[in-house]
Amino acid sequence: MAFVKFILIAAVVSMELSLSKEEDPGVTTKPMAMETKVHISKPSITASLNRQVLYQGEDVILHCKVPEKVTDLEYAWDKDSAPIDSSQSTYILNGATVSDSGKYSCLAKRGTTTSEKSDPQVLTVKNPPQPKVSLSVGWSRVFTGEKVTFICEVLDASASWRYTWLRNSLKIPDDVDTNTAGNSLSILSAKQRHHGDYTCETELQDRPLSKALSTKFALSVQDPPQPKVSLSVGWSRVFTGEKVTFICEVLDASASWRYTWLRNSLKIPDDVDTNTAGNSLSILSAKQRHHGDYTCETELQDRPLSKALSTKFALSVQDPPQPKVSLSVGWSRVFTGEKVTFICEVLDASASWRYTWLRNSLKIPDDVDTNTAGNSLSILSAKQRHHGDYTCETELQDRPLSKALSTKFALSVQDPPQPKVNLSVGWSRVFTGEKVTLICEVLDTSTSWKYTWLRNSLKISDDVDTSTTGNSLSILSAKQRHHGDYTCEIELQDRPLSRALSTKFALSVQDPPQPKVILSTRWSRVFTGEKVTLICEVLDTSTSWKYTWIRNSLKISDDVDTKTTANSLSMLSAKQRDHGDYTCEIELQDRPLSKALSTKFALSVQDPPQPKVNLSVGWSRVFTDEKVTLICEVLDTSTSWKYTWLRNSLKISDDIDTNTTGNTLSILSAKPSHHGDYNCEIELQDRPLSKALSTKFALSVQDRPPASLTLDTSWSDIMSVDTLTLKCEIKAGTLEWNYTWYKDGLFEQTILEETYSVKATEETFKSEYKCRGNRTERPQYSSFSEGFKANNIVLKRKVLLAISGCVVCSIILLIIGCIVLRCTRKPEKQEMVKEDFFFSMTDSKTQTSSPLQEYLTENGPPLDKEERDESTAIINEAAPIIEDQIKEEGLPSKEAGGFTSFKVEKSPLKEKDGLQSLKECEESTALLNEAGPAADDQINVEVSPSKETGCFTSFKADISPSPESNGLSSYKVET
Repeated sequence: MAFVKFILIAAVVSMELSLSKEEDPGVTTKPMAMETKVHISKPSITASLNRQVLYQGEDVILHCKVPEKVTDLEYAWDKDSAPIDSSQSTYILNGATVSDSGKYSCLAKRGTTTSEKSDPQVLTVKNPPQPKVSLSVGWSRVFTGEKVTFICEVLDASASWRYTWLRNSLKIPDDVDTNTAGNSLSILSAKQRHHGDYTCETELQDRPLSKALSTKFALSVQDPPQPKVSLSVGWSRVFTGEKVTFICEVLDASASWRYTWLRNSLKIPDDVDTNTAGNSLSILSAKQRHHGDYTCETELQDRPLSKALSTKFALSVQDPPQPKVSLSVGWSRVFTGEKVTFICEVLDASASWRYTWLRNSLKIPDDVDTNTAGNSLSILSAKQRHHGDYTCETELQDRPLSKALSTKFALSVQDPPQPKVNLSVGWSRVFTGEKVTLICEVLDTSTSWKYTWLRNSLKISDDVDTSTTGNSLSILSAKQRHHGDYTCEIELQDRPLSRALSTKFALSVQDPPQPKVILSTRWSRVFTGEKVTLICEVLDTSTSWKYTWIRNSLKISDDVDTKTTANSLSMLSAKQRDHGDYTCEIELQDRPLSKALSTKFALSVQDPPQPKVNLSVGWSRVFTDEKVTLICEVLDTSTSWKYTWLRNSLKISDDIDTNTTGNTLSILSAKPSHHGDYNCEIELQDRPLSKALSTKFALSVQDRPPASLTLDTSWSDIMSVDTLTLKCEIKAGTLEWNYTWYKDGLFEQTILEETYSVKATEETFKSEYKCRGNRTERPQYSSFSEGFKANNIVLKRKVLLAISGCVVCSIILLIIGCIVLRCTRKPEKQEMVKEDFFFSMTDSKTQTSSPLQEYLTENGPPLDKEERDESTAIINEAAPIIEDQIKEEGLPSKEAGGFTSFKVEKSPLKEKDGLQSLKECEESTALLNEAGPAADDQINVEVSPSKETGCFTSFKADISPSPESNGLSSYKVET
């Protein structure tokens, strides 16, 4: 089909194109050499299908034609004023859809010339109209034999439609019962086979796409439903006066049925007692004449073939039966506690009757003593309130007119006389072994009663210890099993349910209460000297007991340290002899069987335990800053001890370094002040006599090995090298150390060597350095060294070097001056000058004058006598100071690696060369002290006297820098 459609479309398109070529020859073959302005008339649109309405899926071609024969035309299409992408004279719609509906227009143009827009061509595309099946004659639910006519309705009635009928999707052929004419289908006589879903299909001639199928129309064909008579109100077996309502039920409740009621096959007319309404028949008050078989007949209006008759319903009408009360169990005169059972008898036992029991015309409710079951009323245990006239009323469920009342039955109920239990011999509280006699007394003695004794609600039988005689019960020797509540029960001869029970008599039988020894204080272990009070406790405090105290099975008598008062025993000051097991014995007056002995109470009397101090953490010999934890151990750990710590017999208080917790003393950071002997003292709360002191524990605290930081750079290198070498020395014998260095309080590094080099910069000079030794064994570290700042030592060394330079330069200048004077002043005596520029004492004596004397005498300014004599004396006195031999010795430093002293020594003067008198020696000494160069406070000039001559033999100058410099230690000149 699709292929044929395609061939038709191709043929139409080729035909249109050929016509276009004939009308516009040369349109596409030869272009114009130059544009010529032409007039284009208004085009018109024609459609290939001459139909106003298209159905979805059909094809159509629109042609845009211009009256003139103009070549090289172009066309523009639009739909509803919206442009369409097409420039041909034809516009083809293949398989039109509803969205293609609208107004189509076109125009023609050539160059700049454009025609007027054509008149719109209205194109309508829609789905084929769906037909609808409806009933012309009949009903959707028909009964067999009835006629039915269907109509197939189409909204577009202007076209010539062709109709096809289907039942259950199968085409329906004409037969005897079925006839089709135009858009109608008639079923002349409905059968069961005509039941189903009916549809009709419509189609236009030569337009297969116009085909449409109606929705289904369900036709039900069945036999007329048979009605059924049922009871809406009432019962099939009713009593006179009751109401009965019948219902005629039809399964098909959708139709309007007409109902006819019959009794014994005769139509029932309405009267005073009978009423019909719709499908119901009501008998307002049943009579004997209403007894019979009831049926109903149903029929639809104007549908005689729908008539149907129900089956029969039998109704029975009679008077209610009267019940009767009779006694099943018991007597008409009963005692309280006896059982009574009534029966309500009804002759008609076929129905389920509901029974109501009344006493003195009041309804009896169920309770503990009364029980109703079916037609019986049971009084399980008769009471005074059960006395009265009994009737029963019968009634069927929800049928008040079936109610009937029996005649009265009189019941007499009274209480039996209550017995009472009394004590004849003994006590209500007895001890095991004692005798008791109980009596059961009854006020009514005119009757022969039978007595039964019960203990804790259980019957008592005679045995060795128990005997019953008449109304008495004797317990010859009380036992624990005789303890309980005693009652006596009486009963009349041959009336087992006339039984009466006495009230309870409580008999207490128990062993004499065992006393218990307890301490009035909180401890069973006491220390010597403490006070102890024992109490003999008895649970039975209602009786006056006599108390006897025993220690280690021996009776205790009062003495200086022991006192007994009522149930208490007091030991004023505990001794070792008071140690032992204590018991107390109790007994009642004239009741020897009440004697009882308490269990043993062990009292421990001992001296307080001595504590012992032990090390938990640390050592007995510690270094400063180490942690130490001491434990105060007590063998008796069962008691809560209070601990006090002492050092050198003084109480230790908690502080930053010391903490006490329980029996422990923790020294978080040991100090020399923690050195000493430690004791701990223990004491129990509120027991001062429990105090005990431990033996001493010696704790030794010593300082850590000191660290010393010195400068290891020599005098000669301090001004030339760019690094400073620091040396960390730890005075700790032969121990091996690692060294940790700190700069301005911050960790720098840890090294194995004791020396540490730092860059000699401005920042280095201003920084403070410290060192500390570390090792893996104790002591694990030394103390910190003093802080070292290079800036101070460098400055001081520069000053010392400057002073030393000045001293050396002065000496050199002095020597040079002497040489110049010697050479310039006495050239003729040069052969007499020795290699030394200093003279011995011998030379000074042999020569008349020295060059200095000669110079001063000959060339100096004129001097008076006093000045000359003074100068001469100074020179003569200074001469013995200089010896013949001069030793120069540079002593290397052991510590800094550079020299620490410069020493010039000469041999001591011989006795014959020395000064001649003590006065001269003293004057020379004073002279040298005055001449000493005090360049610095740290330069010391020392003149030592000689042991041989009584005068000095040496001249010593010490130049000592500040202690922190660790550089040169002395400059020494000795003679």
